[in-house]
Amino acid sequence: MFGTNKEYNSTRKILMGLEKNALVDALMTLAGESRSAYMLVLSLVSTTREKVALFKQNIHAITHEDLSGEEILDTLTRSLGMLDPEIMDPKVGLQLMVLFYGTDSWALESTTELDFEFEMIYTDDGCKKFAEFAQRCPDPEYVTQVVEQLIAADGYGMRTKLSTLL
Repeated sequence: MFGTNKEYNSTRKILMGLEKNALVDALMTLAGESRSAYMLVLSLVSTTREKVALFKQNIHAITHEDLSGEEILDTLTRSLGMLDPEIMDPKVGLQLMVLFYGTDSWALESTTELDFEFEMIYTDDGCKKFAEFAQRCPDPEYVTQVVEQLIAADGYGMRTKLSTLL
């Protein structure tokens, strides 16, 4: 991790000057060593339809595999990054966000050490992404139904902020 903006900018400048093949090889090496890097690479090379499928696979992994809290947090973060409200159909995006919020119990019950981080991903990052899809959705009644559905099943208080969208 980069300690300062100066260090980040300096490293970025050097990387920008490297050959494309060297960067691709390095990224592929990282993807082979890290689940997070692998998800990032897949997201970069996937079509929108493929990203939707990857998103669903990630959500399924959270709810059906024995992932650690850190793995769940990373999977949620990478999964949100796959969703582009400017490209995706807003209703599809909202449906995916319902799946995203359906993982809150799995996440919060996986560990107590990451409660703050999970709260941030659901109440800030997730809400922001949800709002982007909601703003683009041509059917405000549908948005209202989805928000009400999510709030009604908010056993962990991670969805309350969505009510500001009504």
